[in-house]
Amino acid sequence: MLLRFKVGDVKAMALYEYSEAFRSALYQLKGCGDIELAKSFLSYFLPILKPTFHGYVIVPAPSSKSHDEQRGFNQVVEIAKPLGLTVINVLAKDEAEKQSSLSRERRLEVGKHIRLLDGSAIAGRKVLLLDDVYTTGSTIKACIRLLQGAKPKRLRVLVVAKTPIKTREITD
Repeated sequence: MLLRFKVGDVKAMALYEYSEAFRSALYQLKGCGDIELAKSFLSYFLPILKPTFHGYVIVPAPSSKSHDEQRGFNQVVEIAKPLGLTVINVLAKDEAEKQSSLSRERRLEVGKHIRLLDGSAIAGRKVLLLDDVYTTGSTIKACIRLLQGAKPKRLRVLVVAKTPIKTREITD
């Protein structure tokens, strides 16, 4: 699957639908520390991704420092490595709660816990914001607002998996 969508006026792309199989693979990476699995998430799409994002720098969506330290790595940074692009960590997350354990309402407030560290590092550059999972879009939207304030030349979003849009049943 390759899903193109927009977050506001920013072009975005998701590689997979967030499914039970994807959730399981991501848990193997994040929860079990299987760092070798990271390179498999982008591998199928590299022939498309490399030319599309040539000349970009990657800004990973932030995860809490304590979770990265506990795991021994940042999963988004590890997933990004096969692209061969420079990774610039200019975003930080202050809260240590795992988003997967939060209610939808609490996830919508995640932007309050993300901050821009050094906007000058991305000013005038082509920036690819990368995250592993897009659920409510709150993290990506908050990151976009912060990154746009730093005046990148171009900003695009790549998420590895996106939750499907739930459609309402219409009854008569």
